Amino acid sequence: MRTLEPAIRRVPLAAAPAILMITLGGCSQPSAVTEQVEAQVAADPDVIRLDERAVRIAGITLGEGEVRKLQEDLQVSGRVTVNQNATARVGSFTEGVVVGRCESVGSDVKKGQVLARLHSHEIHEAEASYRQARAELERRQTQLQFAEKFYQRASRLHELKAGSLQKLQEAEAGYRSAETILKIARAGVERAENHLRYLGLAPEQLPGASDEHADQGRGTHEEAHLIEVRSPVSGTVIQRMVSPGAVVTPSDPLYVISDLRSLWVIAQVPEQHLSSLRRGLAVDVSVRAYPGRAFPARITYIGDALEPETRTVEVRCELRNPGRQLKTEMLATLTMRTGGSREVVGAPHDALQSVDGNEVLFVPEGEHSFRARRVRAGRHFDSVVEIVSGLQAGDKVVVTGAFHLKSELLKARMIEE
Repeated sequence: MRTLEPAIRRVPLAAAPAILMITLGGCSQPSAVTEQVEAQVAADPDVIRLDERAVRIAGITLGEGEVRKLQEDLQVSGRVTVNQNATARVGSFTEGVVVGRCESVGSDVKKGQVLARLHSHEIHEAEASYRQARAELERRQTQLQFAEKFYQRASRLHELKAGSLQKLQEAEAGYRSAETILKIARAGVERAENHLRYLGLAPEQLPGASDEHADQGRGTHEEAHLIEVRSPVSGTVIQRMVSPGAVVTPSDPLYVISDLRSLWVIAQVPEQHLSSLRRGLAVDVSVRAYPGRAFPARITYIGDALEPETRTVEVRCELRNPGRQLKTEMLATLTMRTGGSREVVGAPHDALQSVDGNEVLFVPEGEHSFRARRVRAGRHFDSVVEIVSGLQAGDKVVVTGAFHLKSELLKARMIEE
């Protein structure tokens, strides 16, 4: 956030004759000074008068309120949430019973890592369909071999004038038909293989699938009938909705995994500020957990519809989360660098005091007299506070020594009571 330039020009206060010194002691009888203070407070409880020595001790200096151009940054409240573009919701491909260990919330997982295993009858059905398709393919291959030999024999006989043309044509038709049926059988095997792979099982892992994999199949028969639920992305498990023994269906969400190195901050911005916003605009995000620190972000989305009740539009910012210091659902303050500016009158923080719950500035009123003027403060910056009302450009105010004047004013009121 940019800092407002000092809005007060400091000048030393001119000396004046002494009027009053207030000393709190252990005297049992009211002094003449006390009587003067009582008379002063009774006349105007918002005015304090000091003598020349008290002014010197307090180091009071004056300045003038000056109009400055303030780089106006829009501040809105928001909340931190996961980056939906880096978040995956994981489910099961089929109905089954969860067996074995499940990854827990907070676990960091890699893409393709097994999160849970399911026992499902669909594996048995898919395995049976695959074996049936393989058997059909082998049968059709045998038929094609027979049809090819029959066609070759009929062709030789026809060349030797020992066979009729009709027999040759019938043999050729049978051969072509066997070729077509074999292609259909191969497509059936391919479809069954794809279904197995969809369930996370390679055909060669089936027990007895082939001679070279027979031993492996016998050793992993039980594992071959478990469906593995794998992570589609690398990230952190932020939700787990499944436990061992649970029955799940394809419509059940099992895990939510997100890469927490990238987060979103969602805010609602009043419609009157929409003209100052654009995608790519720089934003500083601050949270209570890290006071004084700003996390850089950029606007990636501006909603297309207003919220009818609040007349605000959703604005989404994306930020990096180094060391995963930011946590989801944190409340945040977004400072958007809109590039606008406005004229304000400001005062140093030390000049602004609080008296009886009211914000006041001390303004000179006569020689060595100061009035506590109520004001309304606006935004606070590094060393300057905006004065919304109660101070005009050119008005003189106490810059240093304001706290001393506040103490004297409160003591005078205590004496008056």
